[in-house]
Amino acid sequence: MNCKILEVIDQQSTTIAIFSQITPMKLITYTFSILSFGILASCGSSSSSKKAVADTTSNASFKAYEDRFIEQLWKENPEWATQVGFHRYDSLLTIPDAKSRALRLEFSKQQLDQLKSFDLHDLNLSQQTDYHLIQNYLESNVWSIEKERAYEWNPSAYNVSGTIAFMLAENYAPLHDRLHAIEQRIAKIPAYYEAAKGQIKSPALVLTDLAIQQNLGGLSVFETDLRDSLKKSNLPATEKAAIQTKADQAVKAIKGFVTYLKETSNPSPRGFRLGQELYDQKFKFDIQSGSTAAEIYDAAIARKRYLHTEMHKISKELWPKYFGKAVQPTDSLVLIRKMIDTLSVNHVKAADFQSAIEAQIPKLVEFVKKKNLLYIDDSKPLIVRKEPAYMAGVAGASISAPGPYDKGGNTYYNVGSLAG
Repeated sequence: MNCKILEVIDQQSTTIAIFSQITPMKLITYTFSILSFGILASCGSSSSSKKAVADTTSNASFKAYEDRFIEQLWKENPEWATQVGFHRYDSLLTIPDAKSRALRLEFSKQQLDQLKSFDLHDLNLSQQTDYHLIQNYLESNVWSIEKERAYEWNPSAYNVSGTIAFMLAENYAPLHDRLHAIEQRIAKIPAYYEAAKGQIKSPALVLTDLAIQQNLGGLSVFETDLRDSLKKSNLPATEKAAIQTKADQAVKAIKGFVTYLKETSNPSPRGFRLGQELYDQKFKFDIQSGSTAAEIYDAAIARKRYLHTEMHKISKELWPKYFGKAVQPTDSLVLIRKMIDTLSVNHVKAADFQSAIEAQIPKLVEFVKKKNLLYIDDSKPLIVRKEPAYMAGVAGASISAPGPYDKGGNTYYNVGSLAG
């Protein structure tokens, strides 16, 4: 298997997010998983000896194709490339317009045509897995552009702050080199947001609110983080001033986009839900499960009923300890709720949430080591940080892991706010 492909996919699958990026404007957070076919083919003990022998022989033609694909992938997605540690295209910013979508669509369809030139039976088992991973990624691209069309109704897809923040925070190159790349990238931000305005049609209200919140949250990247980095750098004063001017223009463009979202009439907003047909299609690309979405939902409902039954049993057992001879509620869910409320009276205060998690990490590390659950590299500690404002509004906590090209990068545990 092409290790870089697997590492890229593994890194992407650790990113927890509600919304997948549907344009290459910011980090594309597709959730990949290896198809059942690939897992069984690569790991199954029942494979024939002939197939096992074939797995040791690399198909040179397909290997060459994989290398070309990966190289072109980063060129087509420079923001994603930055996030995974491939920094050749750090100075580029994709403008989110019809032209860039057409190019992305052309790239995906051309690559799918090239895939068809390979017979799966001629590939070793690892390469068959790669084949399916690439195929799913490309087909998902085509579907997202032609069918999902979230670039029209999800304004939160348009946000440049995360990539710039990453470039400022990570020490993959000297600061002056990173600042030069940032200068070229942020110079295109005004054009980026002007193009974004032209794509949006009847956006979902909740996603419009999210876009406003996250873009405003990202202003500190340009107004504080970038300014501080310029002060620390050894760049000449004239270069610092030029970068600061472009940063000011970027801030103006972001604020202009927020104003546009706030003031543009939206009499018939689209709902944020995909609907069953599109959801089932997206589920197929993003989850790649052996079960359908409906089957997983039914299994979850059954599991919920089981857990409620068990929670009811435990609550009844604990009732005398916490409530004495008080009459138990006849409604099982009310009983469970009262017990949970009682047990959780002494919980961490919102203001202490992050520090409480920071205090837990060493204890968790010690437990994992003591039980020998998995290997922990002490030279790469988990960094607990307040969730960046440009990411806020989606999840209570998340992980930002380094990409496959950046083995020395930081892993961040992003802690959200408990404020309602």
